[in-house]
Amino acid sequence: MRDDFDNIRAERETPYRTAATSSNKYAGLWKQLAIGIVVGHLSLGLIGTVVWMVAAQVLVGDLQIVAPWSEKQG
Repeated sequence: MRDDFDNIRAERETPYRTAATSSNKYAGLWKQLAIGIVVGHLSLGLIGTVVWMVAAQVLVGDLQIVAPWSEKQG
């Protein structure tokens, strides 16, 4: 039996593109980071404002925390 290695090729049929895909890999990443920073800052600011408002109400004494199980029945 005779081996036929004449049709074997190691090259690619189409040219290999490296620079076109790697340059656009992180194209929109800065926008996502900026939006994440802005939304995170706003949400943490809102949570902090609510916590400070509740803390101020507790310190002033206008907000009363009542546990219903601590009162005597009857």
